[in-house]
Amino acid sequence: MALFLLAPAAYAQSAGGEQNVGEGAAPESAGPEIVAPEGTPVGQVAPQSLLPQSAAPEVEQWLGKLARAVSELDYRGLVTFEHAGMLETLQVVHAVRDGEQIERVRYLSGEPRELISHGNSENCERTSGPMARVGLWSRAGQQDVQRAYQFILRGEERIADRDTVVIEARPRDRHRLGLVVNLDRETGLPLKTMLVGAQGRVLERYQFVQLDLSPVQDSDLQPQSADARRIDNNNPCSTSQSRWQVSWLPDGFKPVSVKPLTDGDMLVFSDGLSVFTVFVQRLGPELNFKGRAIRGATVAYMDRIEVDGVSYTVTVVGEIPDITAQRVASAVTVEG
Repeated sequence: MALFLLAPAAYAQSAGGEQNVGEGAAPESAGPEIVAPEGTPVGQVAPQSLLPQSAAPEVEQWLGKLARAVSELDYRGLVTFEHAGMLETLQVVHAVRDGEQIERVRYLSGEPRELISHGNSENCERTSGPMARVGLWSRAGQQDVQRAYQFILRGEERIADRDTVVIEARPRDRHRLGLVVNLDRETGLPLKTMLVGAQGRVLERYQFVQLDLSPVQDSDLQPQSADARRIDNNNPCSTSQSRWQVSWLPDGFKPVSVKPLTDGDMLVFSDGLSVFTVFVQRLGPELNFKGRAIRGATVAYMDRIEVDGVSYTVTVVGEIPDITAQRVASAVTVEG
């Protein structure tokens, strides 16, 4: 969705304003704990018996229905987005025109903002947010994703006055976050997603409170404000080569793209469900950045390295655990 297509670079530039960046910065309270029916915290790996063999085909059917819903349906609705101790209300309008997804997101609380996105580039799709992220379970290849996550059918819940099926993607290691999604029983559209930390705590919650599935008019997709931000997702991600290498990655994470910057490189990695970005940028002699910032489910960890007498800052930004971001940052090296 357009709300979550903001480039990681934008977060890296503003992270200090969300929370102080420094050696002593501590993660925020992540909110209530959610517990599986058997009493096991969601963030804790559970026995395979939680998902009987007979349930696996049903989960795959729901994921296929989800993938079609997020790429084919017209809908509009009101959404609450809870993260970093904040609760925001959004108006979302989504339509498909000639196979292209168009979405308008308008913030109804806080600072006035409006985002309009076009397209659904296959190459860049892995850098999308909740709505596109859950769709990747089918399109990115479930076998690859299931090596890193255990899928669990958790029952039913009513969201936005509609019946939903609850599916959990539970990490098989501590280097990624868990995800719980409520799929509309009629359409497969995700009506609620929650990113979950290692201790089963909800770090981010995105939830429809009102949903309208009637056809969307072209006029409803037009910006409502003069300063609306437009995002074009049709441009393919860059696949340039980089002199920078990451000697350690969590199992299942692979390079997605490399983009040259004016003062360094940006490298994107994904396991098919989670995404993080590594920025390596040259530092001025007077600068010495190091530390971290945490905003909801997103962490920005900063470190520095020196190569041939030149200092560079290494920033890892993504929806991954803090310890994972630190280890990735320390694994950045120069090729050769």
